[in-house]
Amino acid sequence: MMQRPHVEADDDGHDDSSSSSDESSSSSDSEHAPINCAQHYTDGDDDVSLEQRQVKNWSLRIPIGLGLCPWASKSHNQGNLRYVTATSETPRDVAVCVQHEIQRLVCNDSEPPPWSTTLVICPHIREWNDSFPAFDRFVSHDIWDQFEQDDKDESNTSTISDDITLVAFHPNFLRWHGLPDKIEKGSVVQSHYGIIGKKSVETAPATIVETCNKAFGMRKVKVRFHDACNARRQEQYVPTDWISIHPKNIGEVDTSDPSKRGPALPDNAMHQAPHPTIHIINNADLARLSIRDSSRVKRKNAHRMMKLGWDGIEKKLSLGSINTA
Repeated sequence: MMQRPHVEADDDGHDDSSSSSDESSSSSDSEHAPINCAQHYTDGDDDVSLEQRQVKNWSLRIPIGLGLCPWASKSHNQGNLRYVTATSETPRDVAVCVQHEIQRLVCNDSEPPPWSTTLVICPHIREWNDSFPAFDRFVSHDIWDQFEQDDKDESNTSTISDDITLVAFHPNFLRWHGLPDKIEKGSVVQSHYGIIGKKSVETAPATIVETCNKAFGMRKVKVRFHDACNARRQEQYVPTDWISIHPKNIGEVDTSDPSKRGPALPDNAMHQAPHPTIHIINNADLARLSIRDSSRVKRKNAHRMMKLGWDGIEKKLSLGSINTA
């Protein structure tokens, strides 16, 4: 069975655009021919779709313009990002398109492609346009099931899964929220805790001791657990959606219910592309960043988004269209 790669939702992995001459892609490396996918390079191409221009404009404004991605500027200058518009109206055909792009990106050892990452824009599937959870589920789970069904050579699919990471961008991307209403510094709460990087099944009583910091912005808060034996460590930084109000105080709040979560954080804007988009990242690019580099980037991004706020992001997006032709 193929091992799915970890989808790192917190990473802002997003490279940039540039051009290369348009090439017709062969479907010889896929059972499905022709590929139901309109394939374009970003620049110097009269046939670039409207959706590609919109996504590129957004990427130049936010992930690139705000310096949120460690290799974005370099990729932009070197022309290492490929934009593709999937013309299909079925998830299955989008999966075929994505797999084809993955093969072009990482499986051509004799002649590596002139780009290091690809954005597959999927504007024609109604369910995805209406629902970020549905699209996110496809990117993180369903598409890998489709790969397994379509690829008779499991070893080949497994190798691809080791080489790439898929990240979901969506107009309604809302993964990060602030603290639920009525929870603040000093509040007694129920919180999950981390065990070797994983979320505990049960919750434990804790007190909020810090609600904002340079390392995590407002995505995580510092809590002091009342029973250090249960939580392994008495103080931990935990995601805000691990926390609910202690039932002894105000009544338990189920933060898994979106209507009861805290306000959406500006950090979400880093993934709010104009259309559902699958970002194919070459893991070789991710490997070039050390753990220290990754931590520094995340701290810088958290501080920048917190300082900018939603108003600053809206202003950035309303400055006028960037010429992406």
